[in-house]
This record gives sequence, structure tokens and C-alpha cells, in this order.
Amino acid sequence: MKNDAIISAHELKKYYPVTKGTFFSRTVGYVKAVDSISFKIKSGETLGLVGESGCGKSTTANVMLGLESPTSGQIMFDGRDITRFSRQERFDFRGNIQAVFQDPFRSLNPRKKVKQIISEPLFIHKVSSRKEISFRIIQLLDLVGFDPHQAGLYPHEFSGGQRQRIAIARALALNPRVIILDEPVSALDVSIQAQILNLLIDLQERLHLTYLIISHDLAVVEYVSTHIGVMYLGHLVERAPSEALYNNPIHPYTRALLDSVPVADPEDIKEITLEGEVPSPLNPPTGCAFHPRCPLCEPRCSKETPFMREVAPEHAAACHVCG
Repeated sequence: MKNDAIISAHELKKYYPVTKGTFFSRTVGYVKAVDSISFKIKSGETLGLVGESGCGKSTTANVMLGLESPTSGQIMFDGRDITRFSRQERFDFRGNIQAVFQDPFRSLNPRKKVKQIISEPLFIHKVSSRKEISFRIIQLLDLVGFDPHQAGLYPHEFSGGQRQRIAIARALALNPRVIILDEPVSALDVSIQAQILNLLIDLQERLHLTYLIISHDLAVVEYVSTHIGVMYLGHLVERAPSEALYNNPIHPYTRALLDSVPVADPEDIKEITLEGEVPSPLNPPTGCAFHPRCPLCEPRCSKETPFMREVAPEHAAACHVCG
């Protein structure tokens, strides 16, 4: 993997120990939430991570943000490994990478006015004078479609979509280069989702932002992403440019996900369906993690772990039988 990305992950793992006992606890296993994934995002591009609930998408976001430490692997930002940053370097790094979370009703402090919420990162990082901060608040509100007088209102005086705009404005306060969006529209009405997604696309073009977007909604990811990674049980099973993945999905799991999207014409319903439940990350299957549910499973799939291999330019999949 070449170092031409603004941010990337290399063999990233996040395991959570499972302990037994009250006073003399001992580790009896590990929940493998993220299990050796690699990807890169170039400046100005958007990588969408998709998969079923519990596949490790949000854990990946938290580790990339530095909210959790990885068990092993590297996270590179501008060619530097952030897992080796000092406390001051990590503090400075957080100005370059910001987040927008799923629920705008919980991510905003109800006791603070909008101007306090948006300006908080500026005060923490001590990047401006009070006069400059006041001007910056007006500038950020304008970017997300608000009037200056709305800076004096509280979050409860806004709708869900408007609150998410406030969260986006807060994320932009420090002029970050990368924004991680964890299910940014899943808590909103369908009629509002498109407005927020169009705002994100417009801001990306105007400010040359780089996005990592986490979502279970394939339509959302297709709409905003330049590249897509498909996760299953902590593994990245396929990654490709957005158009290539939707037009020619390679991995059986990716194909099943796409085939599960509702269609207007019953004749367009595909034959691939997923059976059974996602296995526990505490006791994942041997070999390919997907093999117990895979309609194309062969004997070696239960024994040998498949590795990512390129099946087309920029298009890779981890599968023994596909390609």
C-alpha cells in the first residue's frame, strides 16, 4: 500500500478482553471487533464502510479518531503513525480529524447555546481571540445554512436535521482535513437525509474535505462515497471504487447485501439471500468468517483464511472462490 493517502489503516486490530471471575478475574477470550483490516483514503475522497450491525464499523471509527487505542496495527496520517504520537502530538492531531455522530439529540449539550457548542473546540485549542471566534461562529453557521441570530438558541429549539447541521458546524470549527461520519443520517427522517447528504457533498467540494463515512444504508454510502469497503465480522471482505462495487460486486457477502435492497419491480429480486445469524466475534469461525452463511462455500473455505487480492484495478476481495 503506497503512502499516497492522507489517512490510512494497516493491519488494524481491536480486541476486547473477556474476563471471568469477580475478585481474581482472568481473561478467557477476546472479542475481535476489528481483525486486521487495511484501507487508505486520499485527500478529497470519501471512503464508505458498510456491513451489518456488529461488524466493527463504529469500532473502526473510534480507533481512527483516537477515542480507543488499537490492539495492534498502524494508523497513518500524512505518513506519520498516530499510534506513536506523544500527548501533545495527539492533541494537535485532533484538530485535523473531527467527527459527526449518529444521534444529534445526544451529541449536543442541551445546556449550551449554539454559539457555545460551535466555539468550544476553538477555546480548547486556543486558536483564536474572542473577536475572531465570534466572526468564525457566524461564518460556520452560514456554511451550514443558518442565520447569525440562531447562534443564541439552544439545541431543543431545532429539529433533528438542524441539530445535525450544528454538529457539522462544530466539526468544521478547527478547519479539519478529515471528518469521520458515524451513521450521520440514520436518526433523521428520510425527507431530511438527502438535505444533510447534499450539504456534506457541497462542503467537501468547497473545503476539500476527506470523509470516512460509516453506514448500514447502502443507498447513503453509494450517494456520497468515491470508494467503498465492505466489513463482515471485523474483517474487510471487499473494497473498490463505488461505481465498480455496485456494478460488479465480487464477494458473495457484498452481492447478498446489494440483493437485499428493496426494489420496486418484484421481477428484479435476486436469488442470493443470507441465512442464519452473524457469528459471535468472541468465537468466530475458522477459515473464512463468512463461510457458514456463504452459498458458494467450498471445503477449503472453512479451513483457510482468505486474504485480500486484486481482481480488477483498485478492486480487491478476500474470497477463495470469487473473482
